[in-house]
Amino acid sequence: MNFNKNSYFYNLNKFSPDLLMTDTTMPLPLSLVIPCYNESDRIGLLFAGLSSFKQKWPGAFEVIIINDGSKDNTEALLLDNEFYKQNKDFVSIYSQANTGKGGALRNGVLKAKGDFILTLDADMAAPPEELTKWYAMWNGRPADNTIYIGSREHKDSMITKQGDRKVAGNIFNTIVRILTPLKIRDTQCGFKLYPADAGKKLFTNLQTYGWAHDVELLYKAYLDKVNIVEMPLAWNAVEGSKISLFSDGFKMLTEIMTIVVRTRAQYTKK
Repeated sequence: MNFNKNSYFYNLNKFSPDLLMTDTTMPLPLSLVIPCYNESDRIGLLFAGLSSFKQKWPGAFEVIIINDGSKDNTEALLLDNEFYKQNKDFVSIYSQANTGKGGALRNGVLKAKGDFILTLDADMAAPPEELTKWYAMWNGRPADNTIYIGSREHKDSMITKQGDRKVAGNIFNTIVRILTPLKIRDTQCGFKLYPADAGKKLFTNLQTYGWAHDVELLYKAYLDKVNIVEMPLAWNAVEGSKISLFSDGFKMLTEIMTIVVRTRAQYTKK
């Protein structure tokens, strides 16, 4: 990490190279990457979550928001929000043609400057301040070579209002466990923390830009011998899910099968 006055981080003044080498409780610089697609009804939730995080997070961080070709007024609402206007020094908004959630995350992760990268959803179903609980469990430092993923199936998670999402998620993850060596109970929760080097490698090579992109990322991480740890979190479903169990189910199954065949072929050649 290059620590200079031009870095786009809030709280950067707390850091120096010497401090990072000696203080084991201060979180390393963090990048939050948030994809947005037709989120006009959730922009308030998004910035409320970021405002709360700003008040509670002890370390340096930046925010990268990717507007993935929204067809509503998401972009205008993002740019007009007071929190963004007051914090442009560490909050960046980018708009692009629609690629899908995986593509939006890829572009955000590749722009990230932090030592760790947290991906999360714009609806703040799991707000970024959940990360403070994780850091408390780690005594301020996550393990090396490890991706931490929020799991709604973790025994210590506090989940509300899942409804049909739980059914869809259970079916999806059962298929993943059958077709891949992954034994993860919840691959699809958007709340994931990557070490920057592992995250950038995985997203650089990402080929699945749809909803099943998580499976490709975690499958490749497993084959690359990166540890994957499921973590508890508080998660509250927000109305307006863009996934339909019936209309998207077959598409997801097809994507998973494509991922498995393609990834096995790629790693067999190595």
